[in-house]
Amino acid sequence: MARLYTSKVDLAILLGVQLSKQLQSPGRFALRAFAIDQFGEKGSVHELDEPRPEDGQVRVKVEAASVNPADLYMMKGAYKDFMEHRFPLVPGQDLGGVVDAVGAGVTELQVGDQVFGNHGKQIVGEGTLAEYVIASPGTLARRPASVDAPFGAALSLAGVSALEMVEAADLQPGDVVLVIGAAGGIGSIVLQLAAASGAKPIAVTRAVNHDYARGLGATETIDYTTQDVFATVRAAHPDGIAAIFDQVGDKEANKRLAELVRKGGRFFSMAGGADAETLAARGIKAVNVRTQVTTDKLDRLAEDVEAGKLKRPEIRTFRLEDAVEAVTEIGSGHVRGKLVVAP
Repeated sequence: MARLYTSKVDLAILLGVQLSKQLQSPGRFALRAFAIDQFGEKGSVHELDEPRPEDGQVRVKVEAASVNPADLYMMKGAYKDFMEHRFPLVPGQDLGGVVDAVGAGVTELQVGDQVFGNHGKQIVGEGTLAEYVIASPGTLARRPASVDAPFGAALSLAGVSALEMVEAADLQPGDVVLVIGAAGGIGSIVLQLAAASGAKPIAVTRAVNHDYARGLGATETIDYTTQDVFATVRAAHPDGIAAIFDQVGDKEANKRLAELVRKGGRFFSMAGGADAETLAARGIKAVNVRTQVTTDKLDRLAEDVEAGKLKRPEIRTFRLEDAVEAVTEIGSGHVRGKLVVAP
């Protein structure tokens, strides 16, 4: 005869057993993620339902996820008027991890592939600061042995941004370039790629970062807190420089700094700090960069690592429980290298 569960204790036991079986059964589980429930929160670890890949998608077990300024902006609601958001909102775009499930129609990757890249979704809130994430194969690439998960996460968005700028600059051996925010995630890679092209990078960063910047290829360093950047560069290079790579976005400062660029030069800004119309009138091409992560670009970065052109920037790793510290620190604007979270 079937047993009747009439007491609250019996019912709780039954539900607990069923839930335990559900979480332990193949393909079904709960995951931990750093998330917020509303804009403006600092964030905390949440337990969320498993994500399942749809057709054309893969699921990645995240081993490392880098933290970018955009993650802080997401959490504050900066994109709420023009992008779809889902709560609990999990920030994070970059990852290094292992493919653990594939949707129908996926041929580029298979279960077990070690990958790095970007989740590739236009929805804010289904991010990489979690144990698992759904991603597009077109924004992932296989990791070579020389690129571990933290390095892969650090390379993704920052690396592609740097790659796009340096390639578009069409630098020639001996070209002098100015890198503003040179010790940050993007700047650390711009220095290396520019130096590998034969250019001579001037690193603009605090004095405490000068040795670090020189180790990545800077031939000159300027401490913006104690030196006049414009006057220093003008005195050393009166004929002008080939390009400026700006990671800070100070529009007022950039108006003056742009005068350092010779006619036919380039001005790139990751922070919307380039006045394209004004600079075009002076024969300078200005680009406010909008990074597009693709497998091809990630592969090129991996090739540069394998060839010795690109080495690991400084990386500091945080536990998922401490992700709020990483997000807070990225908001300071004074991070050297990259911050990653290891779920």
